[in-house]
Amino acid sequence: MTLGMFIQTLLELSAVAFIIWGLFNEQKLVRFEERIKAAFRRRQLKVTQKKSPCNNHCA
Repeated sequence: MTLGMFIQTLLELSAVAFIIWGLFNEQKLVRFEERIKAAFRRRQLKVTQKKSPCNNHCA
């Protein structure tokens, strides 16, 4: 068994394990997908939290 086949087998086993876990924990999986989608949307819109100079010293 070569290293490539070993890595492929590990990835396949982890994918099957993740699918089985997802069947039993569907709500957690949905929340995880929502967070991933939100992160991509924020990155696409380039939403960042910048501190404006007014936040510190405005009266």
